[in-house]
Amino acid sequence: MSTTIKQIVVFSNTGSKRFVPFEDGLNIITGDSKTGKSALIEIIDYCLFSSRSSVPVGKIIDFTELFVVIYKVSDYYIVIGRPAPKTGNMRSAYLKIETDYKVIEDIKYDYFNDISLKPIKNDVQNDFEELLGLSLKKLESDYESFGKLSIRDTVSFLFQHQNLIANKHALFYRFDDLVKRKRVIQALPVLLGVADSEYYQLVKLIKETERKIIAEQKVLERIQQKTTNQAENIRDQIQIYYTMLDLTLKEGLSLRELKKIGLNLPIPPKILTDQTKSFTKVAQLENEREVLYVEKNEIENAISSLQSNSGDSLDYAKHLRQTKAKQNYNTSKSELSCPLCDNSVSHINENINKLNDSKNKLIEELTKVNTFSKDSTQIIEKFRLDRKSITSKVKSISKSIEILTKENIDIEKIKGKRESIIHQKGVLETTIKHLLESNDLSKFTSDLIGLKEELKSYNKQLLKYKDLKLFKSETELFIKTQMDRIASKLDFEEELKPINFHFNIDDFSFYHKHNSEKIRLDEMGSGANWLACHLSLFLSFLHLSCSNPNSIIPTFLMIDQPSQVYFPRTAKKTELNDPEEKVEFDVNIERVKDIFKVLSEEIELIHENTNTKPQIIVLEHAKEDDFEEYIIRDWIKSEGGGLI
Repeated sequence: MSTTIKQIVVFSNTGSKRFVPFEDGLNIITGDSKTGKSALIEIIDYCLFSSRSSVPVGKIIDFTELFVVIYKVSDYYIVIGRPAPKTGNMRSAYLKIETDYKVIEDIKYDYFNDISLKPIKNDVQNDFEELLGLSLKKLESDYESFGKLSIRDTVSFLFQHQNLIANKHALFYRFDDLVKRKRVIQALPVLLGVADSEYYQLVKLIKETERKIIAEQKVLERIQQKTTNQAENIRDQIQIYYTMLDLTLKEGLSLRELKKIGLNLPIPPKILTDQTKSFTKVAQLENEREVLYVEKNEIENAISSLQSNSGDSLDYAKHLRQTKAKQNYNTSKSELSCPLCDNSVSHINENINKLNDSKNKLIEELTKVNTFSKDSTQIIEKFRLDRKSITSKVKSISKSIEILTKENIDIEKIKGKRESIIHQKGVLETTIKHLLESNDLSKFTSDLIGLKEELKSYNKQLLKYKDLKLFKSETELFIKTQMDRIASKLDFEEELKPINFHFNIDDFSFYHKHNSEKIRLDEMGSGANWLACHLSLFLSFLHLSCSNPNSIIPTFLMIDQPSQVYFPRTAKKTELNDPEEKVEFDVNIERVKDIFKVLSEEIELIHENTNTKPQIIVLEHAKEDDFEEYIIRDWIKSEGGGLI
């Protein structure tokens, strides 16, 4: 999905406005230091719901009451307004969707009067993320949980700050936070739209089922080992009862004969008619088990319903929002009359009423759909856990029914030896039955077959997703191919050529292989080399994101002062006196021009290959006529230029 920046706006508390418009493609803002160029990155970061503001303290902070970024998302626009920290409302934000850019092209401060200021967490940010297609509520690896994914997990691919663009120790923004680094690395398949919440849930279920299968197989092995002792254990249990009846059990009985006797023990001549607590307890437990069966059936129906009906709800909600956004007619007047005769114009009034009814129904429908546009994975997961819990309870109750222990019997009500014998008979029969069933291979074999069928079903569902091992190999090859091609057009040390870059998506490590030696970024020893590595890697990621139609990584890249490698102190040739320095200046200008040429070429190549035109915003202090066509702002401090 294409997501670019259309406009950055800052408002003062009086409604005074400063703004910078952008287009798809290459946008260069050039000018003197301290004119607010670098602050543009921080404003966008703030309006991507950063938990804190990193906009530099000074004129911009003093001026601004409200920061605004207008995002272009495919064929509509999202307006995000976030109050400045000094207002005390930095945990809240405005969000509105527009389908017509003319409505917001010259946006005013009072535009936000009719929009509710809502909490960012669990409200505005969620809505923004769902509009971009991010619906994964929980990310889990094999060994840890990373919590909810958010738009914040994409910013590392969007910004190359002034202190990062040619850094030899770091490639990605905010990767000094190890937790954030792990989250982004684990989330890459989701961010690129290759996997979703259902994929990770299936992977989890497959691993759990595989563990259960192994456990069941071990139980079967143990049971098979105990078979030789089974006859002796059953004989001992029967002999206890036979002794109470003064009966003698034959020697040399086979296991089959012992099982038959054990489940059909003889009883005293007179049958006990008094009902003991054991039988009452059986009835109670059977009722409880029946209730659990009903609950389990309802949960399974709910899971089936959720899985079959959640597919198209978000698209439908977005369609309704766009329809509502296009309703620009005014229905505020309750009744219209003729300006000449002052008579009511009934047919027009009827149309107005119909429009009002239509609008109200649309709002009502939007309210309903909003509920269903949320991700249902967590609900399904809860139902599955409930079903698992109920299954466990059913097994426990069934076991209790089968094993009537002495503690469930009111011994005082068993009168006489005959009653005691009958009680003991029931206990022994149940004990023997449990012993037989706990060692019954057929029961565990049946469970094992069921688990293998479940595993087969989960693996079949997983087939609709790309295998992540294949994703890894294809992605790394794609990134390498793009990096090598792009870096070959940039200023890279001849001694290290040919270019052979490698990037591992398992840990986001980068190295250059030269003469069978792996050379790390910090071992390349040249600002131009570091710059070439950064630019080639991030342009490759931009190409990768645009190549995946379901990617939720915004398709823009902001680069702050890539020319600093060549002009660390000044970008004005007129300030130089040494002829050799002027010659070097001219050479460096050519290298900077090459950078802008490569950026422009890559934008067009990505557009040609993916039908998506990305956006690259460069914040520069170097300025030459050769890249004048890409300059959208030239802030000269002496002429009052700057954001504020």
